[in-house]
Amino acid sequence: MHMSTAQQPIIAKVFKSGNSTAIRLPKSVKLKSKTYIVEDLGGSFRLIDPAFEAKRLKALRALRGSAPDFPDHTT
Repeated sequence: MHMSTAQQPIIAKVFKSGNSTAIRLPKSVKLKSKTYIVEDLGGSFRLIDPAFEAKRLKALRALRGSAPDFPDHTT
């Protein structure tokens, strides 16, 4: 069984760049994509890597129907 270790929060600096607000992440944060989807959660934000999200959704679709007793809320 894999147990994840708790990670320390990452502190990012907010600054203005022209008319935009930007966030400077520490160099220890390794981002794989050049673009991210930013989801507004009403007071906080979530960054989503589009390529990772596509792989995740593909894996979930492959599981669909594998547990016949599990309720399907998509219909």
